[in-house]
Amino acid sequence: MIKKLLVLSIVGFMALGSSTAFAQFGGLKGMVDGAKKAVGGGASAGDLSASKGSVVSAYLASTQALTLSLEKAAEAFGVKKEVLEKLAVVKSLKEGNINDKDLEKARKSSEEAQAIIKEKMSATTAPSVESKALMAESMIHLADGIQKETELVGSVQTLSSQAQAAVSSASPMEMLKVKDIAGTALTLVKAIPMDLKLSKNILGAYLTYAKANNISTPSNASNLLKGE
Repeated sequence: MIKKLLVLSIVGFMALGSSTAFAQFGGLKGMVDGAKKAVGGGASAGDLSASKGSVVSAYLASTQALTLSLEKAAEAFGVKKEVLEKLAVVKSLKEGNINDKDLEKARKSSEEAQAIIKEKMSATTAPSVESKALMAESMIHLADGIQKETELVGSVQTLSSQAQAAVSSASPMEMLKVKDIAGTALTLVKAIPMDLKLSKNILGAYLTYAKANNISTPSNASNLLKGE
């Protein structure tokens, strides 16, 4: 009975996650498209600011998905306390600290959290039913985060190009705002490929473990790893 309830909960989460991601990224695409259609072919500071807000929110959502994945995996192997200590840095990310230094610290913290999980995972050759369910849920979060961040690549690149172009034509009053937007966009352009590499490496390790221990995996997991 417990196993059935856990499976039903995971299925329900997958359905909800898919609809939420569709709505979120549909709105984000609209923001960026709106900036593209600005008068004269350039984006106004207001359009760029709105696009930046949407892009950063989407990025933080993808980061949260990775964090949730690591938390569930940590719970599956009894190392949740240690992993949560590492993830405190990641959870502190917000719009005001989207910069190269803080994103690198967050990425390193996620790597260290995964190292803790990997060590315990390697030593666990016969996971319990509850652990299998937690790992299945972990992979759902992880796949969701990878999907979100993959879809974000084009929007971030567009925002970066638009902001860089706007710097040359911005008024003195708008210059600082536009430069800030351009800086944030460039930071994300550099960060997202590194984030995706880490998340895909983690997903690959989890899939290998799942196959060896008869744990269900997200239907899109293999496709997300293509090209790795």
